[in-house]
Amino acid sequence: MKKIFSYSITAGWVLIALAGCGSKQDANKSNFKAAIQDYFDKTSGVCVMAPAKAFPFKIEKKDGLRFLKNPDKAAALAKVGLLSETDAEMPSQNPLDKTPLPATEYALTEMGKKYLVPGAGGNIGGWDGFCTGKAKVAEVESFTQPADMFGSKVSQVNFTYEIPDAPDWAKAPEMRTVYPQLNAAAEKARDKTVLIATSEGWMHERLFKNGSRN
Repeated sequence: MKKIFSYSITAGWVLIALAGCGSKQDANKSNFKAAIQDYFDKTSGVCVMAPAKAFPFKIEKKDGLRFLKNPDKAAALAKVGLLSETDAEMPSQNPLDKTPLPATEYALTEMGKKYLVPGAGGNIGGWDGFCTGKAKVAEVESFTQPADMFGSKVSQVNFTYEIPDAPDWAKAPEMRTVYPQLNAAAEKARDKTVLIATSEGWMHERLFKNGSRN
């Protein structure tokens, strides 16, 4: 009688343990945090687009593309040591006046080469970008109930994240002014994303679109 009672207790604890394990397909904060972190682990953190497609490059001192903030971005990148800057000249585009235009030439420094990631600029042209290093999910704050969309079950997730080992250049005020996304390098930031349910568990939408099934 004692052995039967003992076996019943043991079996009960096993069932409770198995019930607590859950599944990777479950919609919960733990699984969503793991899915977002899996995406972060495959990226280079927060990246900011270089002001030009190739190095070195020149920017007219009275650059007409001020709305792109390219002169301000280049100056900030030079101030934090990712680029060097020297006075230069550019050919005039005015057919009536061929006087060379005052310009600044920017080139990559050794420090800049360390943080430059090919194609990480995030634009259609595939420009390079300067990246901070890995991001870390701090907390999943909320999520929508999974719903069917285009044949997949999806959930929108709101979360906070940080860059634990962000380099000093990414925290510099002048960089955060021209590249607001770098605020995450100095303090926790909020973001949201869409996760998609797969046979292996929840997956970040960008990894899903890229065909990754890790």
